[in-house]
Amino acid sequence: MLNKTICWFVALLLIHVTTAKAAIVFQDNFNRVGPLNGSTPSFSAGSNWTANSGFATDGTKVNASFGFGNFTTSAYVPLPVAITSGNIYTLSATVNRSLSTDNTALMIFGFFDATPSWNAGVAVDEGNAIAIAPRIRPTIAPMLNGFVNISDIPVADGTDGVTFGVRLYETSPNAWSAVAVELAPTNQLLLSSVSPVPISIANIHSIGMISGSFLPPYIDNFTLDVTAVPEPSAFVLGIAGLGVLGLVSRWKKSTRA
Repeated sequence: MLNKTICWFVALLLIHVTTAKAAIVFQDNFNRVGPLNGSTPSFSAGSNWTANSGFATDGTKVNASFGFGNFTTSAYVPLPVAITSGNIYTLSATVNRSLSTDNTALMIFGFFDATPSWNAGVAVDEGNAIAIAPRIRPTIAPMLNGFVNISDIPVADGTDGVTFGVRLYETSPNAWSAVAVELAPTNQLLLSSVSPVPISIANIHSIGMISGSFLPPYIDNFTLDVTAVPEPSAFVLGIAGLGVLGLVSRWKKSTRA
C-alpha cells in the first residue's frame, strides 16, 4: 500500500509541476478564410504571418494550395519568445491529409532561421532546420538535424489526423537537443537512430512551414508552448513528502505491534 501511495504521490507531484508552469505562447487554428500572408494568428505574442502566395486558410486549417508553383515555398512568423535556459519548448501541429490525393506528400514544420527555405535537396533551410515532415513512422525524427532522409520520400503515409511535435530541451545548461514526439492520439517519443539530436539554437529565428510537395497535406492547431523545468525545490518537497509517508507507515506498524 505504501509503495502505491508513493507512486501516486510522485506522479501527482510531477503532473502539478509540469502543467502549472506550461504556457501557450503561440497558436493558430486558422479560423479565417483567405491568404495566410499578413494574417493574424489566433493567439500570438509575436507578429503576423509572412507567407508565399500559395498559402491560404479555409476557416479551419491551412494549406500551400495545390500546384507546382507552391512546391518548396514557406510561411513563417518570428520566434514569439526567446529560447532560454530552464525551459522546454514544444512546437506542434495536426496533419490533415483528407484533401490531398498524394499520400507521399509532406508539409515540413518546425524551427527555422529568419527566412525559411528549401530547394528540394537533402538540406532543409541550409541545414539549419529543426523540423519534422510528419508522414511516416518512425522515420520522422531525422529531419531534426536539418536534412531530409530521401529514402522516406516514396513511402506511403499513415498519419492523417495525428498531432506531431518538435521538442527542444536542455541536456545540460545551454546544451540543447531536439526530439520528435507524437502528442495525439498517443503520447509517445518518436525514436530513431539519431534521437535525440544535439542542436544549435543560434540560427533559430522563426517558426513556420515549408511546402514539401505538389499536393501537401493541410495543417491545423499550429502551437508553440513553453514548460518550465521543475525546480529543485519541487523535488526536495517530494522527498520530504515521501519521508513523512514513511514515518507514518512505521508509526502505524509500531502501534499495531
